[in-house]
Amino acid sequence: MTLSTVITPVAMVLELVVCIMGLYAGYARKKTFGYLFAATFLLFAFFDYLGTMGVSADTLAILNVIAILAALAGMYLVLQEKPGN
Repeated sequence: MTLSTVITPVAMVLELVVCIMGLYAGYARKKTFGYLFAATFLLFAFFDYLGTMGVSADTLAILNVIAILAALAGMYLVLQEKPGN
């Protein structure tokens, strides 16, 4: 058994946990960046899943860039937030 067969499913579960936490931040705390981080980590979990299914590297690269753009937008919103908000 290779290490990736153990680590990838664990990583996917953790990515989905972060996704749920982002949804909580977006919904309960009314933070837009929470939704963006939720989308990012959902896309990362999807990326891992598709990678195990043998999807082409080009498709995975596009998915990865979309996830990174969502994270970048979320981080921008975090940095724009005033302390105490």
